[in-house]
This record gives sequence, C-alpha cells and structure tokens, in this order.
Amino acid sequence: MRESRPRILLLDDDSDDRALAKLVLEHGVPELAVEEITDAPAFAQACGRRSFALVILERELRWADGLALLAVLKEDWPEVPVILFTSLGNEELAIRALRLGVDDYLVKKPATFLRLPLAVRSALDKGRSRTSASASAAPLESLLDRAQMAVFSATAEGRLLNASPGFLQILGAAGLEEATRLDLRPLLSAAAGQGSVNGGTPEPGAAREVRLRRADGRPIWVEVIGAVVRDADGTRIDGLVEDVTTRKQADDETALRSAQLRRANEELLQFASMASHELQAPVRMVERYTQLLKEDYGAKLGPSGDELADVVVGAARRLRLLIDDLLTLSRVESRERRVETVAAEGLLDRALANLEDAIEESGAAVTHTPLPEVEAEPSLIVQLLQNLIANAIKFRGHETPRVHVAARRGPREWIFSVRDNGLGIDPADAESIFAIFKRLHPEIPGSGIGLAICRKIVERHGGRIWVESEPGHGSNFLFTLPAPRQE
Repeated sequence: MRESRPRILLLDDDSDDRALAKLVLEHGVPELAVEEITDAPAFAQACGRRSFALVILERELRWADGLALLAVLKEDWPEVPVILFTSLGNEELAIRALRLGVDDYLVKKPATFLRLPLAVRSALDKGRSRTSASASAAPLESLLDRAQMAVFSATAEGRLLNASPGFLQILGAAGLEEATRLDLRPLLSAAAGQGSVNGGTPEPGAAREVRLRRADGRPIWVEVIGAVVRDADGTRIDGLVEDVTTRKQADDETALRSAQLRRANEELLQFASMASHELQAPVRMVERYTQLLKEDYGAKLGPSGDELADVVVGAARRLRLLIDDLLTLSRVESRERRVETVAAEGLLDRALANLEDAIEESGAAVTHTPLPEVEAEPSLIVQLLQNLIANAIKFRGHETPRVHVAARRGPREWIFSVRDNGLGIDPADAESIFAIFKRLHPEIPGSGIGLAICRKIVERHGGRIWVESEPGHGSNFLFTLPAPRQE
C-alpha cells in the first residue's frame, strides 16, 4: 500500500542510531513517514520515485560518501532540505557541508537526537520558502550585509578565490581584483587558525580580531572565523568576517575611561589619606591647648569660658574621630589585598579586646556561637566586627546591651550575623545607613562613617551586607564572607 504521508529519507548505516532517530521522528513529526535507506539501490529507487520531502544524511556510509550524496541532492533538487546528522563532526566538515548547501548540521549526541524533530520542522519551513537557490541566497546575502558580515575563500598562498559583496564592501574594494591587491595576510593567517586568541595559546576555529587597511587606506578591525579546507581541488582557506571597528573603538574608549576613572579614584584616595594625616596634628594641638588653657586659666575664664572650652575640646575630639574614620575608609580602598584562610573566632577575640573599655563601661554582654574559617583579610574583618559591635553598644536602649555573633553556611559563603537589643532602625533607612555621613541619631557621638567602612570591607571581599530591624526591637546586621576553597 502506498504511503500517503510525505517521506523523510533516513540514510544511516548504524542500525541503532537509525532506530533511535526513527523513533524520535515518528513521535515528534507524526505527519511525516520515515523511509530507511541502507544501500545504494534503495537510494536510487527513492531518487527515481522522487517521493521525499527531506533527507537526513550520515557523513560516513560504507556504500557512499555522505558529502558526495549531499552534492547530488542539492544539484538535482536544490529545494529539498538536507540535514547532515553525523557521528564524526568537526569544523572543517561543517564548512564543507555548508558550502554544499546543507540546511542543518548536527553531531550525534543524546541531546541532538531529541532535537531532530525541531530541526526537521525548521528545515521544512526553509524549504517551503525556497523557490530557487538564487532566491534563497539573496536574502541571506542581504542579511549578512546588514549585519556587516561577509564570507570569503582564498588559496593557501593568499589569493582570493571568491568573496561576497559584503566582504568587498567591508574592504571598500570595487571588485575581487582590487581586494586581492590589499594586504590580507593578517586576515588569512587568522582564518587559518594561526596565532593566539586574546594573548593565549593557538586555538583552531576560534574568532580572532585583526587590523586591516581598506582600499582607501582607512584602518579597520574585523573579527574572523575560518578553517583550512583540503579537498580534491587542493587546499584553501574559508572564512566568515564581521566588521567590528565600531565595537573596537567603543571598547577602547571604555578601557580609556576606566583607566582615567581608576587613576582619579587612586588620586582621591591618596588625597584623603594625606589630608587625614595632615589634619590630625593641628586637631590634636587644638584639643591639647584648649585643655591646657582650661587647666591653667580656668578660674579666670569663668563658667561661660569654661563651658566654651569644653565645647571646643568636644568638637576637636569629634573632628579627630572623623579624620581617623576617613583615614580608615581610604585605607580599605588603597591597601594591598592580602587574603588568607583565617579563623573568624580569633578575629572576633581581637575585636573584643579592642573594645574592652567600652564593653566594661556599658556592662555589655557579647556572646557567640562557634565561628568558621573564612577567606579574608584578617585586620579588615577585625575592623568590621569591631564597628558593628561598637555600634550595638553605642546605640543601646534602656537595657544593658546584649550582642550575639553567629554564622551559618550559605551556598558558596558564610553568612554572619551581629544581633543586638538596641534602639533598632526603621526599615525605610535600612539601605541609607550604609552611606557615608548618614547619622540617624545626631545626638549620639559618631562620625557617620562606621557603617560605610563596614560596607567597603564586605564588598572588598566580594560579599554583601544588610540589616534586619524595627525601631525598639534591636537590629540584626548580616554580611557574607567567602568560605575557604577546600570546603
């Protein structure tokens, strides 16, 4: 009985591959019948009937060369889609198949068997819109031209054999003869896979950027992907070219701006460090001499003078604290990065030792769970913990301060928390408190830089910091640090 459904010719010697492909196709495109072709007579009979809508072809057949069959099919029936479905895929084979007009090229893998129905439908859609080989080539050429991409073919010695109009347009050449007179050696060398990619080792088939000169002498940058093809006609170089001059210029401009910004940032940090050092001495002098003035001439100054002296000393101390914090902030940015695997528990002990006076004065209770090892700069993490615990003590309510430090494992990092029973923070201010000079309680002494320093330290380690809090219910500051690589 004659099969009324359109047919797919499946040319494959491997019975297992053929059976799997047929099963997938019958399930994925049930409107098509699959005819298995296993030898030359069966193929000849199918061609004689000309009763097929699409061909799926293996490159390696014991009775024929798959590429030779592809050439015959495309010569006799250019409108019939052909899919090369092969177990021996490589870039050279792909380029040769594309030059012969293959509609799709798939290398046999479990996933690509499942993609066969989609490839068949896509190829059939292209086949329906293909009225002739020239009709299909014109839109493709137009698309390549609009994308500033083009193709060429050249001998191994460097003589152009063929080139698309887009290729000539990129070079500003009127024809193949004028293009041949240009120095295309960098292009052909890159297309042949010679040289390195981005300064690395040679990598065949990778995209390479090369600098050329157009026919009018203007320099341009192109990106080329190519391959060396060896066939009966000899050795040649086939390549796909894209004009990337605009992108290259934009990349160069971005790199220049990044370098300028980096230099400006470094200069700003150097200025902040230098200014902080230079300001410390006069501020200390103001504070010291005002105290001496109060001690030596307190009786003569009277109550008002004594009060003014206290105001000056207090202002000098706040200014000195601000300068110290600015210096700390600048050092976080400018210091050399020295990361090591370190026990966070030991860093917490150091932070608590630095805060011994504040803890004793306030009666604060600082507790912690066992803390892990982290990849970090030890002194900066000490500063981070010290700032967060100092804030918990400073912004306390009527109760004795209680601070608890803990850590839990995240997917790729440790998540630390510093929880307190202090004044708390309005959720609306949860982000702004990390900005420099942001102070929610101006009546409490401070520089407004402590949490900005914390954020800089955490971001320097590739982490993030945030707060969970409500007014009157304490705060929980959380931050992430990298886990050691061996974990």
